[in-house]
Amino acid sequence: MIPKTTAGVIGTVISAALLLSACSGSPATGSGASADPVKGGELVVASLPAMIDPYVTTSRSNWMVAASVCEGLFANAANTSVSNGLADAYEYDASTGTYTIHLRKSVKLHSGADLTAADVVASLERYRNADAGKLFNDLAKDVTVVDALTVSITTVEPTGALPALLATPDTGAYIMSAASLATAGDKDLTSLDCTGPYKLDSFVTDQQALISRFDGYASRTEEPDGAAGAKTAYADSIKFTPYSDSNALNQVRTSQLHVVPQFLSMDQLSVYQADPGLRPVVSEGAGFSLLQFNLKTGPMTDLKLRQAVLNAVDPEAIAAQNLGGTEYFNNTSSLFPEDSPWFSEAGKDIYENRDPEKAKQLLKDAGYDNTPIRILYRPDSDGYGPLLKQELESVGFTVDLQALDAATFGSTRTDSSKWDVFLAGGTAYSDPLTVVFLNDGFPGWWNTQEKASLMADVTAGEDLTARKPAWDKVQQLIWDDLPFVKLGHEPRLVVTAAQVGGFEPTQGTVRGFYNIWLGK
Repeated sequence: MIPKTTAGVIGTVISAALLLSACSGSPATGSGASADPVKGGELVVASLPAMIDPYVTTSRSNWMVAASVCEGLFANAANTSVSNGLADAYEYDASTGTYTIHLRKSVKLHSGADLTAADVVASLERYRNADAGKLFNDLAKDVTVVDALTVSITTVEPTGALPALLATPDTGAYIMSAASLATAGDKDLTSLDCTGPYKLDSFVTDQQALISRFDGYASRTEEPDGAAGAKTAYADSIKFTPYSDSNALNQVRTSQLHVVPQFLSMDQLSVYQADPGLRPVVSEGAGFSLLQFNLKTGPMTDLKLRQAVLNAVDPEAIAAQNLGGTEYFNNTSSLFPEDSPWFSEAGKDIYENRDPEKAKQLLKDAGYDNTPIRILYRPDSDGYGPLLKQELESVGFTVDLQALDAATFGSTRTDSSKWDVFLAGGTAYSDPLTVVFLNDGFPGWWNTQEKASLMADVTAGEDLTARKPAWDKVQQLIWDDLPFVKLGHEPRLVVTAAQVGGFEPTQGTVRGFYNIWLGK
């Protein structure tokens, strides 16, 4: 049995680097913000989810309110590593695949009741039966109450991955009161009775969500680190509101908005840095661009053609166009950033030894007959499509580049007859099992027997030390099989008003807005 894990970073994840430091142009406190935390005021966030129920959607952008209002058994640090959250400690018996999770005492729900194991079981049962909890449902056999503050989770097969699959905000596994879930029944949640530092006051679709400080909040005591550690509700209230792309930064300059959490273009970083009304915050290693191949049908089922694409692509040229330079670009083969415990150099030789002349020879070896390669892309988010087309045509590909809006892109990529490559992106992940495009059913349909066997080994290991060698083999297989081409690691840019303090970089795509204050 793995010994009891106390509060703090779980298992060998403790070896991972902790909070990302801000870049030179992005201090933690803006010029108009108080260097010391200040309580009071209303923080206005330029984002409004389409719904507040975190269980019914896999879109992380819809977890934005829940991330400030609710908490999970486990929590993601700024670099997405996993720490205890509502769990005080846990034991894992690898021989039976059983987790015994001990809850923190005297944690209050927003309704005033103490959090109990019954609330946890009700929450996880609802989560596992929703879209967001499918992977947890596949791995979990039983979730039961042991006593008032103890929960038992037995897995179908032994796996050390469970804490990562229940860590928020990288997943939607938020804990709520059993009573509120029973009241909702089969309907989507319209209220959130949780344990977080803020409580939900109101939500009006397409208008606003309003949350306010929960005075009964029981915080952890460790140093704040992403969603892990201590959380303080400095703002009296937080309003989430719709916004216009074209006017959002002007509204930040005039304090109508305080945070624009959607990722902005890095090529304007120097402009934002020079603006006294703005504070740009750069999260390094927070994402990457991805060329996804169709392995079900069409020309890209030929490995030689996929290898030709890899050898034709220049990740640094693409990064220079995307980011306005390569200062914050890390041209690495690893699917996980360098400060992740899952960082791997497997496949490095394949990624680094790209050669356009080799691409030309591969096309000849494959007998490529100039069949157009249909590439789907969204100009708003994958603007390097024309550059990629130029790179591929320079080695002999014929390219049919198709610019689509987001909705059409999403529906078209599910039809294997309509595309050969699509451009997408990844974020920083807490665990290989949370990487969506590794799923067998993800468009691209990489589902070989060798991949299944290795991913089973990644799942089965009892801790990170046992699982990491299997992940190294998966990453090597990625570069051998080339189901996709991942292009280095890119930063992500968020802009806040100058008077906002405490806004630190995080690698995830969604965050809570605690530990952030408004300067006077």
